[in-house]
Amino acid sequence: MNSKRWLCLVSAGIIVGALQTISAQQRAVMQINTAAVKNTVDPNLHGIFFEEISHGGEGGLYGELIQNRGFEESRVPPGAVVENGFLNGNPNKHPHYNLNGKASDWRMPWPVKTPWPYWSLDTGAQAGIELALSTEKPLNEATPNALVLNIRSLDPEKNNLVNDGFWGINAIKGEEYNLSFYADADTYKGPLTVGLLSSTGTRIATYTFKSLGPGWKKYSCKLTPTATDGKARFAFTFGSTGHLRLDFVSLFPKNTFKNRPNGLRKDLAQYLADLKPAFVRWPGGCYVEGINVESAPNWKTSIGPVEKRPGTFSVWGYWSSDGFGYHEYLQFCEDIGSSALYVFNAGVSCQFRTGTFIPDENLQPVIDDVLDAIEYAVGPVTSKWGKVRAANGHPKPFPLKYLEVGNEQHGPFYARRYNRFHEAIKRKYPEMKIISSMGIGDLNRRTLDSIKVTDIADEHAYKAAYWAFNNYDHFDRYKRGDYEVYVGEYATNAGVGRGNMLAALNDAAYIMGMENNGDLVKMSSYAPLFENVNTRHWPVNLINFDADKSFARISYYTIRMMNEHRSDENLVTTLKVLEAEKPKARNGGSVGLATWDTQTEYKDIEVYEKGSLVYKSDFIKKPEEWQAIRGTWKVQDSAMAQTAQGAQRLMILKGRNFETYTLKLKARKLSGTNAFIIPFAVQGPRQHMRAHIGSYVNANCVFEMVNDEAVTDITAQRRLPKPIEIGRWYDITLEVGFDKVDCYLDGKLLMSYTEPKKILGIAGRDKETGDLIIKVVNASDEAYNTAINFDGPVTPAGTGAAISLQTDSLNVENSFASPTGYVPKKKPLNLLTAKQINYIFPKYSITVLRLKTKG
Repeated sequence: MNSKRWLCLVSAGIIVGALQTISAQQRAVMQINTAAVKNTVDPNLHGIFFEEISHGGEGGLYGELIQNRGFEESRVPPGAVVENGFLNGNPNKHPHYNLNGKASDWRMPWPVKTPWPYWSLDTGAQAGIELALSTEKPLNEATPNALVLNIRSLDPEKNNLVNDGFWGINAIKGEEYNLSFYADADTYKGPLTVGLLSSTGTRIATYTFKSLGPGWKKYSCKLTPTATDGKARFAFTFGSTGHLRLDFVSLFPKNTFKNRPNGLRKDLAQYLADLKPAFVRWPGGCYVEGINVESAPNWKTSIGPVEKRPGTFSVWGYWSSDGFGYHEYLQFCEDIGSSALYVFNAGVSCQFRTGTFIPDENLQPVIDDVLDAIEYAVGPVTSKWGKVRAANGHPKPFPLKYLEVGNEQHGPFYARRYNRFHEAIKRKYPEMKIISSMGIGDLNRRTLDSIKVTDIADEHAYKAAYWAFNNYDHFDRYKRGDYEVYVGEYATNAGVGRGNMLAALNDAAYIMGMENNGDLVKMSSYAPLFENVNTRHWPVNLINFDADKSFARISYYTIRMMNEHRSDENLVTTLKVLEAEKPKARNGGSVGLATWDTQTEYKDIEVYEKGSLVYKSDFIKKPEEWQAIRGTWKVQDSAMAQTAQGAQRLMILKGRNFETYTLKLKARKLSGTNAFIIPFAVQGPRQHMRAHIGSYVNANCVFEMVNDEAVTDITAQRRLPKPIEIGRWYDITLEVGFDKVDCYLDGKLLMSYTEPKKILGIAGRDKETGDLIIKVVNASDEAYNTAINFDGPVTPAGTGAAISLQTDSLNVENSFASPTGYVPKKKPLNLLTAKQINYIFPKYSITVLRLKTKG
């Protein structure tokens, strides 16, 4: 249809009924049957999952500005010891629940370098101040350590004890901050000045306590900065000599989310509220499992006065104060209109760490704790724990609706435990929805088959770039059962930088796959939510922040857009890409050689285009044609050998670009774990595709994609006819077509890859308004001129809107410098009544068309 003249009327991309010339674009046809409902989309599809990781809570969502406020963060967590700079969470060698009775040897670096982390003296030369931790006469059992100061002499100018906060304290001019601390002034008489210092050391907020007394007493005041500084520090300034004990130093902005005391950082909480999540999953994640069962979080120690909460050591290597505890979590759910999804420890610690567990015969107290947690949330005020809730200021029940038994456990061992929790909870609270863990990946049949009954099964989906397009039918293939699916953790987090447009396109495709299977997938939540950029524990996170700034990734706005325009019911819809008159080569680029934990030789590399030889290797005379990226490459008897151990050993042919071609070469395995990797479509060291022959310990073959050095399978793993033999030369051929690649081994077809469709679309209806909602993700590098046809009595009429998130590059990201550089934009559409409309979906775009209807 080259330069065909279509009847159309252009309006913000919509073409309806007049003359318009269309050229230089790919074409597609979308067919929507407005009379055929495929399934419904659950209103609870989009929730959020909050875990204490990357200081997302401590120094993030939780509003406390002092780090190590109780001087407890040098404590070794319960059940653990520090050995040679490493934390051993299982010194008694308890068996690992998933290692057939064996003990795990897992260790983690112990990060503590001082007895009082994040506190330091800032004094002049004449000051004589000694610091020590003491457990004598503690403030309470939960905070046994106190900081003891022996002030022998003062400097004329500077006598400060400072806290850097969480990589800075955000002091805002004119705002109020509430400070409190406990002091036991043994022989110290005062005065004691408290305040905020700017990043240059200038005092920008101050208050002086003229005298202090003996015995533990609480002191409070307000601080109001006279200047703004996102890297301010808190300081005690001493005005006399003597002996002084300090504990539980707390500083909060008055202006918290919903103005709650002990509240949340306003901008971060607002990000979550703006997502309008149907539910909030908390507290984990791996966090809920603990490094061992002794140190796992306990809801009962996270309620009540904050100074009486001992805190929890996060599996991510730092202490959480539990200031954002069980009560605060339930309150936050209520504040943003979300249901609570509480994840509890099932008496098992993280299987990827120590994997220690409470024996089955000792599990009943754990079950009782869970029942108590439910009673605290929803029990009447006449019940034991409902009365405690009321005493903590909330007589009404909280919106607890879901309970999840553990995190990422699986298999028959876990299933037996799940059955016990399920039976106990349902016996007392039949209305509660109970969620079972499926491990770290897809639905686990071994687990499901061992579980008597589950309301919801939780699968986790951390995927690399383009997985969502290659596996768009992932949920279509699932066998339906008497359970629903919750994707408790999902993200495209490999090959996408820190969370670029490519990540957003993949996340949008994944969301559409869930929506399109609304009969099965009822709930989902992206993970992780937060990253304090000073302490990153996960490669890609939805919301980034430091002490005074924040921004959301493009995927955040994608999820928000998808939720705001969620259909109530899916309509039967197809999207067909029409064959291009001049197809574009999708696998163009150079070629390469690679290995993974294998020593291999390659020789006689030849490239043919249209039957003609266009390149032939000569490693003896022309080794400079090739660039070694990683590994130890050297010429051996006219072959190029890679002799080092390690991942992604790579060499590429420099300065060549082939479009459709045949690649031939010989390969011989010398030693190692796998076998041969043949890169093609090479766009540089960090981006290419490859045929991996002998993957999975020389058992399989697969096509893979490398993007930003992250590897993802783009075909299913297939078994090799037999393992690759050491010392034997093999003939390998790649037939690289416009969108298909065939791989031959010794003349026999081994595997094939066809590029997936990179434009996906679904359509549905908002039952309240009658609007048609069309969602299209175009991850292609070309625009698609799409004819949208409507079958059935309902057709577009009147007005509509196009909401689109589009970029010119896959690699762009939001940032502190440009926090909303890439967000959805909305344009009005003026439509005539029509059975067909045309819309040009730009390259690299996520688009929602919301159309008014008639009929």
